[in-house]
Amino acid sequence: MRRVTELFTHKRRGALVLVVLAALILFFFVRLAFSNLILARGDTFLYFYPYWTAAAEALRAGRLPLWNPDLFMGAPFLANSQVGFFYPLNWPVWLLFAPPYAVSASILIHVLIAAAGTYLAGRRALGLARGAALLAAALFALGGYLTAQVEHVNQLQGLAWLPWFFAVLPSLVDPPPTGGRWRDTLRPVLAIGGLLALQLLAGHTQTAFISGVAVALWVAIHSLPDFRKPVRSGAMVRPFAALAAAVALAAVLAAAQLLPTLELAGQSTRQGGLPLNEVLSFSWHPLHLTRALLPGYGQTLFSEYVAFLPLTALALAVVGAWGWRRNRAVRPWVFLVVVAMVLALGRFTPLYYLLGRLPGFDLFRAPARWLAVAALGLALLAGYGWQRLRAYATADYPTDEARRVARAELLRPLIVAAVGLALLIVWGYAAGWLARFVPTGAEAPYAPPALLTLLGWLIEFVLAALLLWVILTGPTDRAATATRDLAVLTLAVLWLGSRGLPYNQLTTPEAYFDLRPPQARLMALATCRVPARACPTPPDRFLSLSGILFDPGDLAEIEAMYADQLDAAAIYDYVIAVKHKEVLSPNLSLVSGLPAIDGFDGGILPLRSYAATMGLILPEGNATTDGRLREYLPAAPDARWLSLFNGRYLITDKTGDAWREGVYFDRQHPVNVRTAVAVAAPDFEATELWLLADGPPPEIEIITEGQVWRATPALWLAPDVYRVTLPQPATVETLTLLPCAAGPEACGLDALTLVDSRDGAFLPLSLPPYRLIFSGDVKIYENADAQPRAFLVHDWQWAADGAAAVAAMRAEDFDPRAEAVVIGIGDAAVGGAGGQGVATISDYTAESVLIQTRSDRDSLLILTDAHYPGWAATVDGAPGVIEQVDGMFRGVFLPAGEHEVAFHYRPRSVRLGLALSLLGLGLALAATVGVFVTKRWDQD
Repeated sequence: MRRVTELFTHKRRGALVLVVLAALILFFFVRLAFSNLILARGDTFLYFYPYWTAAAEALRAGRLPLWNPDLFMGAPFLANSQVGFFYPLNWPVWLLFAPPYAVSASILIHVLIAAAGTYLAGRRALGLARGAALLAAALFALGGYLTAQVEHVNQLQGLAWLPWFFAVLPSLVDPPPTGGRWRDTLRPVLAIGGLLALQLLAGHTQTAFISGVAVALWVAIHSLPDFRKPVRSGAMVRPFAALAAAVALAAVLAAAQLLPTLELAGQSTRQGGLPLNEVLSFSWHPLHLTRALLPGYGQTLFSEYVAFLPLTALALAVVGAWGWRRNRAVRPWVFLVVVAMVLALGRFTPLYYLLGRLPGFDLFRAPARWLAVAALGLALLAGYGWQRLRAYATADYPTDEARRVARAELLRPLIVAAVGLALLIVWGYAAGWLARFVPTGAEAPYAPPALLTLLGWLIEFVLAALLLWVILTGPTDRAATATRDLAVLTLAVLWLGSRGLPYNQLTTPEAYFDLRPPQARLMALATCRVPARACPTPPDRFLSLSGILFDPGDLAEIEAMYADQLDAAAIYDYVIAVKHKEVLSPNLSLVSGLPAIDGFDGGILPLRSYAATMGLILPEGNATTDGRLREYLPAAPDARWLSLFNGRYLITDKTGDAWREGVYFDRQHPVNVRTAVAVAAPDFEATELWLLADGPPPEIEIITEGQVWRATPALWLAPDVYRVTLPQPATVETLTLLPCAAGPEACGLDALTLVDSRDGAFLPLSLPPYRLIFSGDVKIYENADAQPRAFLVHDWQWAADGAAAVAAMRAEDFDPRAEAVVIGIGDAAVGGAGGQGVATISDYTAESVLIQTRSDRDSLLILTDAHYPGWAATVDGAPGVIEQVDGMFRGVFLPAGEHEVAFHYRPRSVRLGLALSLLGLGLALAATVGVFVTKRWDQD
């Protein structure tokens, strides 16, 4: 009965701790938790909302989303680990909430998980009392580092499990009280394996890697022998053997995600690791140390560099670290904090230039993310430091001398902390001198601490000093009260300092839910939405070239509408979100169900074949490693490649267009006239034709109501406006640009516009093959020459690899509408010109495509979706061979006649991974039951 009572009391206290932590988190996250406002910035808006939208739709439809046809011209969906499709805590929020609120719910849940894990780690790994463990939990879960990562949802999910490792590890490294029974090792192995599997399934592999290194270092330092005591045999072997077993278990449990991801990694631009310069990017800059480690009070810093704690907490961490001689459990944390901060400095230390070439380290950017380990270590050390102060304040010392000695033990680290914090504040200003010589990067330009920030630091410093003086010199009752006040001061500063963090930068939900006109226009043109249902013909693709440097036309209305509801920062975030939707920035096409040529991914996409093929349209010397083609394209790409990519629509803004004398010129498609160019002329009665050109434009042939005449434009407004005056007001039926005798380089123009001088009306013209179909804040052009998604060619050649294929396609006479380059060495003979045929898509879903073909001779069917392992084809029901064609697409050789070709995506990696995960889950459950049952037997 006594054991039952103790168990009930223990559980009740545990529940109370959880309630306290949850209440504290809701107090900090009150706007995110209790309003309809949403995050609408950065990766949250452009990456996680779109992917979570698609994942939730698949989950509700009972479909396993293996393939994503809407980004990068096709790419694996489930294999992209950053989606976190198999992460078990994603499914409930996907099913219950719309994506913005699913993200908000996930943030709250995982901050609570992080807090609970830190509380347990403090109790078990450092022997903290409940109050000290609660303080440590608040400092890590609500501290600057973790909460700065809320916009990187999968990173936050992985980090939330980091402290749980250290709640489990003490049971692994401490000598088992029962003499080494098997379950004393099996229990932590199961727990660590499960935790690592959760991190891997969350999808931020770098977090799992950092956690693994931190765990190994903690075990190594903790297991170092105390040379004053006899060394136990196996003291180092047992824990590391158990860790190896836990890693193996995690790999099996997460195999459903790992195997497809590893397959994708083999096709990724990151295969073989990143270049050293990318590995070292986003290193923690020493010039930002002050603003990174101390509260900003509204003065923001690039989120990757933020790791702030209150000055009081940093001082408490020094007090805690000072006790490393008295408490061996402190040593690993001091070591981890130092090592993590050194690693976070990245390129600013020689060490990372060596580590960055090693397997594991060479896969990831942003060394600053090692700050996660430092943040956890500082929080736990601060909790231990507060416990030391509390113990001093409440202790009953037998003599004044004993109290004096104990006071000196605390005073020394507090003096060191005070000097260190003062120097850190001074460094915040002194770094400005060095910033003139050492660049800090565009993502985080140097700025000195603001006056308000400095004032906040000074006030906290003074209040903390007063409370510490009371603790060290006051009577017991007042000293004990002062320790509680010190904890309250720490939490108050933490709350004030976090007001400028991303989770408080919220805006109206219309940023996500409302449609903008360009979205609606393209959605109306789409034949149907993939993969919501089977499409007889998939929608044609688009390419967005526009940045967001324009102001939306309804900006004044937006500001007036939300002036009394949102602050200026929230309105700004909403306007930025609106502009992203206007131009359909990657990856917003997933939300609208519109297929894009482009995409955005900072992980293992795009495919290596995609990056190589994009060399056809990118300026020489530029390469895309994460998509976002618009950042590299100064103008519309060669129309033949856009047409090959099934690029029917082109989105651009108007920032590059021009006004002259009240007349608008659309400068999106400048042309050098090599051959005669026929320009479509809409129904518009004009008196003049104005041309914008850097030099003499080409001669023009105009047909108006049966009359044909030629004219040479004359310079009208220097230096670049030319004009042709029509004999009489007329509607131009046909307008043709004629090549110059001097050659195309000397014969071109930027834009042309029909003008009616009688009333000042004008109509800009689009040069072929483009036709303007929407004009608002942005423009949408239709490419009249766009190839269908599937087509036949009768002429092909072979290339040894992707680079050779792209080189062959660059030839001036290469016509992708009639010929192809096949990668490899095949049995099919080289094709020849000629032949008639047609290919019609009769059914299209994300993971299957059905095409009907007819040709009068042997042909090559090209489906301009990405070639990737796992795709299989049948021709008239018999197995076919899929070739890699034109750099990255799928192709199937067909004999003459009529055929039905089916493509199906059935990756073996997914099937094998699911089988292994189910097997691992079964074994883990059986082992857990075995541990529980044998424990009960022993108790009985």
